[in-house]
Amino acid sequence: MSQELLLRASLACGANSALLGRWLDIAGDVERLVDVDVCHEAGIKPERLARLHAANGTLDARLAGHWQLVSCLDPDYPPLLNALSDKPGVLFVRGSIDLLSSPQLAIVGARGASTEGLDNAFRFARALAGAGFTITSGLALGIDSHAHRGALVTGKTLAVLGHGPDFIYPRRNTLLAEQLLQQGGALVTEFPPGIAPHRAFFPARNRVISGLALGTLIIEAAVHSGSLITARQAAQQGREVFAVPGSIHNPLSRGCHQLLRDGANWLESVDDVLAAFEAMQQTAQAADADADADADAAVAEHPLLRHFVSGVNALDQLVLRTQQSAATLSQSLFELEMDGLVQRVPGGYSRRHVR
Repeated sequence: MSQELLLRASLACGANSALLGRWLDIAGDVERLVDVDVCHEAGIKPERLARLHAANGTLDARLAGHWQLVSCLDPDYPPLLNALSDKPGVLFVRGSIDLLSSPQLAIVGARGASTEGLDNAFRFARALAGAGFTITSGLALGIDSHAHRGALVTGKTLAVLGHGPDFIYPRRNTLLAEQLLQQGGALVTEFPPGIAPHRAFFPARNRVISGLALGTLIIEAAVHSGSLITARQAAQQGREVFAVPGSIHNPLSRGCHQLLRDGANWLESVDDVLAAFEAMQQTAQAADADADADADAAVAEHPLLRHFVSGVNALDQLVLRTQQSAATLSQSLFELEMDGLVQRVPGGYSRRHVR
C-alpha cells in the first residue's frame, strides 16, 4: 500500500520531486503523507492533495514491472543525495539499486564534443570504473554516451534521466541503456511516469547526477551549457569538481577554463582524480594496467589495425590497403568500434589510443 501511495504522491507532484522530498521529510512515513497537519506544514495545496487521491493506475501497470521506487525515507536511498536540501522525494530505479550507494564519479560534457573529448571521456571512464567507481552520467549524446561506454569495459555505470521512466531519450541510446542494464548498471529518474523529455527538466536532472557522486568531471563544455550548471551544482553540494584544459581555439574548452579559473581541480590524467581519493590509488593502478594489457592484446590480435595511419582513415583507402571488400571491411570496423579500438569520425575512422 505504501508503494502505491508513494507513486500517487509522485504523480501529484509531477516534475517537482523536491517538493515531495520536503513532504516526506515532514511526514516521516509514507502513510502519513495524507495527514492534514503534515500537508499543511509541507505547504501542500488542496488541489495537489486532490490530484494524489485522483491518481490512478497500479504500480505494476504504470512501471511495467521493471522499475522500483525508492523514497528518501528508505535505507536504499543514496546517502549523499539524501544530504541535499532539494533532494528528490522518490527515485524510480531500473537495474541494480545497490549502485545508488556505491562510490560514484560523474562524467559529463558537450553533446557535440570533439573527437579528442569523446576519447578522453571513454578513457577516463574506463580507468575509473576499473578502479571501483560507478560512472554516473546522463545518457545524452556526446561525452555522456562515451563515458557510459568506457565504464562498461571495466565496471558499472548509472544513467540519470531527465524524464519519466516510460521514455528513453535520446531514442538512439536505447541500446546503450539496455547494455548498461545487462552489465549490472542502473537507470534512475526522479520524474514519475508521463513526464516527457523537456529542456526545462535537465537542470534538475543535473543536480541529481552531481548529488549522487563524490566528484564531477567536466571533459568539454561551452561557457553557457548544462555541463557548467552540473559543475556549479556539484561545487554548491560540497563535491569535487574536475575540468580538462584544452586548446584556446576550441570553444568547448572555454567552459572548462572558466571552471579552472574558479578553482576546479586540474584534470589531465586519472592520477589527478585519484589524488582526491587516495584510498583508491593502488586499486586504480592495477585495474588500469589490466585494462591496458587487455586493450594491447586486442590490438595485437586484430591485423586490420596495422593498416591504420594517424588521423582519418577513409573507407576506400582501407579497402585499397587491405584488399578486402567494403562489406567485409565494414563488418570488421563495426566490431573494432564496439570493442572501443576505433572510432567513426567525419570522413572515415580513427584509432583510439587507449592508455
